[in-house]
Amino acid sequence: MSAVKSVSELAERMRTAGPPTEDDVTILLDGRRIDSKEAAEVWLAEVDAIRTSRAALNDAKK
Repeated sequence: MSAVKSVSELAERMRTAGPPTEDDVTILLDGRRIDSKEAAEVWLAEVDAIRTSRAALNDAKK
């Protein structure tokens, strides 16, 4: 399958895609699988902590 080149092409592919399978999960670059609500919440908390830390560093540089 070729790469998606537009938002409308992505929307069309998603519209015609089948339902997710049991093993259809997000896998992060570090290998962690986001395969549950709890895993997603842990990952989102990490993302929030990184964003908060970066914002504090940016504020300190002003």
